[in-house]
Amino acid sequence: MDILHKLRILFWGLVIGLWGLFMYQYMSEDMSSLKSFKIGKNPLSSSSEPRPTLHKYPIPAPFVPQQPQGAAPQQPGPAPKPQSSLNLVEAGDVKDVVSTPLIPEHAAGEKAAAPNEAEEGNYPAAPAGFAMKVTQHFVVYEEGAEVSEQLYETLESLHGNIMLDLVAFSPWTREKKVYIYYSQTPEAYRRLTGRPNWSGGAASLSERKIYVYKSDEAFGILAHELTHIYFDSFFPASNPSPLWLSEGIATYIQSERGYSTPNWLEQNLKLLEGGSGFKLNDLVRIEDMHGADEDNVRLWYAQSYSVVRFLMKLKAGNAFYTFCKKLREGNPAHQALYQAYGMPYNKLTSLEYAWRYDLKTGKIAGINTIRQ
Repeated sequence: MDILHKLRILFWGLVIGLWGLFMYQYMSEDMSSLKSFKIGKNPLSSSSEPRPTLHKYPIPAPFVPQQPQGAAPQQPGPAPKPQSSLNLVEAGDVKDVVSTPLIPEHAAGEKAAAPNEAEEGNYPAAPAGFAMKVTQHFVVYEEGAEVSEQLYETLESLHGNIMLDLVAFSPWTREKKVYIYYSQTPEAYRRLTGRPNWSGGAASLSERKIYVYKSDEAFGILAHELTHIYFDSFFPASNPSPLWLSEGIATYIQSERGYSTPNWLEQNLKLLEGGSGFKLNDLVRIEDMHGADEDNVRLWYAQSYSVVRFLMKLKAGNAFYTFCKKLREGNPAHQALYQAYGMPYNKLTSLEYAWRYDLKTGKIAGINTIRQ
């Protein structure tokens, strides 16, 4: 019996030794590739070369109005005040959305989108020249004699798609509605809102109002901003949703549910697959994009989208909801991650390793492609 016992110990010792040698070689190869990641600079850091900067309300070059030949260039001045009773600018929480591949950050004070307590049916009157239609989840104001059936049916369909992912975050949508102001032309939109020429839309998240005009980007803007209204309301004003999470899920819903993938996303995902990007510990700490150059901001948006997509597809059940709930309760990101997903996701570096591995192979959550 003693000999058999010793042989068993020797056998299992050899098995464990061979397994350890295999794992050492496997991990060495993967970790050597990890060292080669090219980490992009923090968008908050200054650049050694002069580059275009992203201001709070960026003015993208393709959408700057062209001056007639021989005309004196206009001097920049303050944005015009609204000429309607909607009083958008003075409300203090309006965010402009640009019809461009880049979506700007939230304005200060309007990140949290807690639903207001207006009484049912006590909706704002339609602006002059607009028709009004109350649907199950929206109050739609469209320029013209009546609200088109195609518009409100499309909005309800979009809402249903978004709720496939966000119903747990915004149960108030069963009783409270979102206000959509849909102009037929940019000129009518600017007359209604008083926004500048480059603005492709405006959103007041705390009032649950979105203003857009008819364009190829309109429903992409609506999907993105509706996500902010639905998702950000889950977090209290005292502890708003982290910027990377808020923008990541808004871009995810825009692409996956709104079928309006930003044209910059695929290019930047390729950069991430090649090893570019930010360390997750840096990514999650960024709460202000002011002064960052546009290339890094697009890359930051793409990485936020990709990490959120990974988290949403990583584990069945309510893991992503639990992660957000723990963040709402004030837990640090790494603790919320572990409480929701368990091992090996006990720190952000573990999440980064798994996410980057999946970017290259698709073997964990299959996130290395986007919906076309």
